[in-house]
Amino acid sequence: MKRLTNANRRSTGCRSMSRLFAAGLAAVVSVESARAEYQDPLDTPAQIMPSAPQSLLLDITQVDDRLVAVGERGHILFSDNHGKDWQQSEVAVRTQLNAVFFVDDKQGWAVGEDAAIVHTDNGGLSWQKQFDARNAEIQGPLSDVYFKNANEGYAVGVFDKLYRTEDGGETWQDWSDHANNPDEWHFFAIAATDADTLYIASEVGLLFRSLDGGDSFEPLQTDHNGSFHGILAKRAPDGSDWLILSGVGGKLFTSKDGGENWRELETRTEMGLAGGTWLADGSALVVGTEGVMLHVSADLASVKKYQRENGLPLSSVVQQSPDSYVMVGLGGIQAMTQLPGR
Repeated sequence: MKRLTNANRRSTGCRSMSRLFAAGLAAVVSVESARAEYQDPLDTPAQIMPSAPQSLLLDITQVDDRLVAVGERGHILFSDNHGKDWQQSEVAVRTQLNAVFFVDDKQGWAVGEDAAIVHTDNGGLSWQKQFDARNAEIQGPLSDVYFKNANEGYAVGVFDKLYRTEDGGETWQDWSDHANNPDEWHFFAIAATDADTLYIASEVGLLFRSLDGGDSFEPLQTDHNGSFHGILAKRAPDGSDWLILSGVGGKLFTSKDGGENWRELETRTEMGLAGGTWLADGSALVVGTEGVMLHVSADLASVKKYQRENGLPLSSVVQQSPDSYVMVGLGGIQAMTQLPGR
């Protein structure tokens, strides 16, 4: 057996220490390199990717003949031929965007993680960042946005986030103290029926309503104790406000008097429900997880359940024609030429 001398031990120890030092140095260099290469998504433009139409998309809207969809990594896509072909917009952020709203054919806003708000003045071709709250005491995403006109708008999000602008988004003001929400329940979706009447869907079965143009929001309680992630609102011919609230556990509630009274509809699903749209015939379509689709009758009295064969979660939908729909979700953009069973 070879004898290990003190010199051998010192040499072996030095080699071991050298390896440890080299490994430690490599780790430090790797960390410093990662830090040097890290770019804050809020300060980094979205990357143009051919696969963007198949990425996670969370909201879609129609602006005249243009469709605009938003989603992960700051992806914003638009189509000018009814969803057949899609182009990716230039966007100033690479953070996830959760909702989009246009007030006319030029002016639009999208909101997302870290309370990011981006704006377009050219119909969605390019988007600039107006606001973020990455350094806020309580961080979290914005989930929806609504504008009355090109100047006055609102953005809502988790932990009681409510912002208001009166200059087209040049400045945003924390408006949360204008909502009677002492428990700081999350705000998930916002809709309006006129300039004075706004609604915000929330947790624990709550709907917050403003009858004074957004100066104050008061809570209305439904019979649900879970979260409502989607809201549809419209002014009926008789002047009343018709509402549809949808959310966790396949729960769907309707009201024909602006939220004073509620009716829970049987949906025959426990899948989580997300966004939806009013259809041309006065009915509505609400979508959710596992490709579930709920067709709400025009009188808000009944529901028919359908399901996409691919089972991919859906988050939003628009109607292109009486028998043409474009949906977005986990699999990106999906088109449907006819609602099953219609």
